[in-house]
Amino acid sequence: MKTKREEPFKMVATTFKGLEKVLAREIRELGGQKVRPLVRAVEFYGDTPLLYKTNLAAATALRILKPTAHLRNIRSVAVLYNKIYEIPWETFFHSRKRLWFNVSGMLDTIPDTLFVSQKTKDAIVDRFRDRFGHRPDVDKENPEVVINLHLFRNQITVSLDASGVPLFKRGYRTGAGEAPLNEVMAAGLVRLAKWRNDTHLIDPMTGSGTIPIEAALLASRTAPNLGRSFFSFMHWRDFRPRLLEEIQKELESRRVRPVEFLRIAGYDRDPAMIDIARQNAREAGVDEFVDWEVKNFFETRKIPGPVTLIFNPPYDKRLGLKSREGFYRRMAAHLNDAYRWATAWILSPGDLSSYMGRKPLARYRLLNGKIPVTFAGYSLD
Repeated sequence: MKTKREEPFKMVATTFKGLEKVLAREIRELGGQKVRPLVRAVEFYGDTPLLYKTNLAAATALRILKPTAHLRNIRSVAVLYNKIYEIPWETFFHSRKRLWFNVSGMLDTIPDTLFVSQKTKDAIVDRFRDRFGHRPDVDKENPEVVINLHLFRNQITVSLDASGVPLFKRGYRTGAGEAPLNEVMAAGLVRLAKWRNDTHLIDPMTGSGTIPIEAALLASRTAPNLGRSFFSFMHWRDFRPRLLEEIQKELESRRVRPVEFLRIAGYDRDPAMIDIARQNAREAGVDEFVDWEVKNFFETRKIPGPVTLIFNPPYDKRLGLKSREGFYRRMAAHLNDAYRWATAWILSPGDLSSYMGRKPLARYRLLNGKIPVTFAGYSLD
């Protein structure tokens, strides 16, 4: 007997500002339908296998959300409570699950987002207690089910967060430096630079190694969250363990060895950071694909062959450089002297064109955490 084909449903993948088009491309490649970039998010349609697959394989997604209700005309606390209470939560998860709530945006009528979260919790708990005589617990530290509320004017979009733990937490980072680059941001930089394992890739200020690791995951076609053991969708009523196993096996079968004569490398002047980067790569399953070397950037030179540099130099807002201008001037001079005929992609808090003495090939405005940054590529001919 054939099983009924599942109708596509809407999902939303969140990301960092500036990475929306990159994520949209990833989701299309994974099979998403009606893909539409939004602000810090991408809307798309698909089925349960795609929901599982995007959690495992979308390198530039922070969370995968499944909208369950869109509530309009939230003009009072009583209306908020009643509309949340009316949602059939028991069809989504059991009453014994541990819950947490993520709230973004703001309501015109109830500006206190903490109060919105509290009343949402009250309504859900009361519904379970009224129907089953017991209630879910609320647990910020170790939730099993995460509910996302996006507030706008007098409306709320209510979603189940399929990821739970944000997807940048791949599970491979065993250590980090003072200002580690987020894994999703690093994956986005590699893709914005349009690197596809067609040149050597070097991060000459690698810190804990996130950029080379994410590049190696891309080059080896390794789903970045293939090794993760927890997703919030595993606590939904309709979770299908066998389907997840099938998708994991399918993604595992796609892994390949990167092009062997092209290097992926990370340099850092601190031996302790290289040790951390090497351990992180080992945990990610890509250590054999990355070369780690203790090197001071200002003593490095271009290696033979086509080279793409992608790196995140320190800047004084985070690492206390005494003279950011002096550092960038010296960095640009070394790039122009020692890396001729390479392409350098640099993440920085401002425009480096005047230091580099040339116009960028492309420039992207991003947010690194809460800091506005520019990611620009320069042809060092």
